[in-house]
Amino acid sequence: MKSVRMDEERLAWDLQHAPSIRLLKADNAALIVGFLYHQFKHAQRVSVPLSELVEQLEGYLEHLNELTPKRYVSSAQKYISEWADDEHRFVRISVYGQSDVPAVELTSDTERAIGWLEDMHAQAFVGTESRFLLIMQLLRDIVQQSTEDPTERLAQLEQQRAELDAQIAAIRDTGRVDNLYTPTQVRERFFEASQLARQLLRDFRLVEERFREIAHSIQAGQLQPGMRKGSLVEFVLDADEELKASDQGRSFYSFWEFLMSPSQGDELKNLLEELDNLDELRGALDDDHLLPHLPGYLVTAGEKIVHSNSRLAEQLRRLLDEQTLAENRRVQELIQEIKQEMFLPVQKESEQTAWMELEGGPETLLVMERELWEPSQTQAFNEQPLTVNEEDLQEIDFTRLYRQFAVDELLLRQRIDSLLEKKPLVRLSEVLATYPIEKGLAEVLTYCVLAARDPRHQIDAFTNEEIALVTSDPANISRQRVLVLPQISYRRSSAHAE
Repeated sequence: MKSVRMDEERLAWDLQHAPSIRLLKADNAALIVGFLYHQFKHAQRVSVPLSELVEQLEGYLEHLNELTPKRYVSSAQKYISEWADDEHRFVRISVYGQSDVPAVELTSDTERAIGWLEDMHAQAFVGTESRFLLIMQLLRDIVQQSTEDPTERLAQLEQQRAELDAQIAAIRDTGRVDNLYTPTQVRERFFEASQLARQLLRDFRLVEERFREIAHSIQAGQLQPGMRKGSLVEFVLDADEELKASDQGRSFYSFWEFLMSPSQGDELKNLLEELDNLDELRGALDDDHLLPHLPGYLVTAGEKIVHSNSRLAEQLRRLLDEQTLAENRRVQELIQEIKQEMFLPVQKESEQTAWMELEGGPETLLVMERELWEPSQTQAFNEQPLTVNEEDLQEIDFTRLYRQFAVDELLLRQRIDSLLEKKPLVRLSEVLATYPIEKGLAEVLTYCVLAARDPRHQIDAFTNEEIALVTSDPANISRQRVLVLPQISYRRSSAHAE
């Protein structure tokens, strides 16, 4: 029962304070609703210039006072100002775009109240069939478009294809189109589409007012003491993202993208043009002023919402510019204060206090004072190269100069790993003693590169080690050399971790 009491409290508040209810309970409700309906809904206008609306209301009041003298004694301007104040909020007066001309538009509460009264008026008939079929179509779309099972989805599409194939085959066999709508069914669906279009235009007000609420929140946040630009931008971006992520925001922007698509817009216009050719809708089209001009109304209403979002961004930019200007002014003031402190009369020497003390005198080191580098010793070559005759050249083996070979790093790494399996640490000299050099100094350098690449291994630059170049070729024993290298140690991973 607690929820029932809460509902009663909310209903009691709405019936007393909701602008749409107060409009219907106003003393001049018939004047307000009738005039606003004629100017906005019947004329299918989203906004009306304030001067034009005042002029139209003056003529309307004059006509009513002729029927009932002194019934409305206030001026048209006063009536409209009263309808737009914070107490009533029946209409809204604002300025859009680059024009400075104020315009008047209906609020969402007034749209709702007019919608209630429109529903009260007797329609041509109640379209029960079209509404039921629309409900069935919506439920069918929900089920089909939310099915994740490929098998079930394929079965649905195949069923649809079978139904279409059956209709195509029937038309080809008989040469005529069956199952056409009756005149009653055509008018029923036309009235249902018109009702949905009116409801769509009324719903635009709710989205637009949501943007206005964000704008008011920004203004309130700006007035808070200590509000910084970063916090203000964060608030605006979060509010805008929240609106676009909501069901209402996603639905509107999907609709706007659909409406702005050239192909979809052309399809809507072509469908409306086809309605003029239907004899069943001759009288309905004369009475309905909305559907024939629906694309223009939708674009106008949608542009107001998009403009509200753009105006929100413009307001944010203006607020940030104002804060930037204020900060720049403060910086200029600080600079002026510093300059004034600098040019104040110098205090007496006895009253001066040390600001900073440096030990010793200043030293100047200029680049041009440095001496240019000169070599300590000049090498002189006095000996001439030895002369070699052709016979001596024939005895020299030049094959090693152009013989190409490559050192296999993988093979050398395998040799190191095989020795590390027996002991945790091995020296380069031990590796070369176990596996004699086959490809000269290049092979020794490759062992050094392997030690430098792997962090497990170590190269001690402060300890030297003599390594005899023992080759596997017995003919070169007389030409053995000794290398002096930094001590190179290869370690296992466990030994390195320790």
